[in-house]
Amino acid sequence: MITLKLLGSIKKFCGKDHIIINEKELMISNIFSILYQNIHNSNFIDKENLLILINGVDLSICGVDQKIKSGDIVTIANLIHGG
Repeated sequence: MITLKLLGSIKKFCGKDHIIINEKELMISNIFSILYQNIHNSNFIDKENLLILINGVDLSICGVDQKIKSGDIVTIANLIHGG
């Protein structure tokens, strides 16, 4: 089980604070399709403006080819937000 923890406007647009993925392993690139399936209006989400953490580590450090595994927590927040 992989947990997507949603913060800020991503949480608002999905209408929930997390998404559970019942997979043992998944490429990080698959996260976006899962996120878009759970969002009310995907026009509000720009994947270039997302902060993505894998177990608290920024995706830019982990790399976009990163595999996520059962037990991992992927935190997603929009970089552009109100003050």
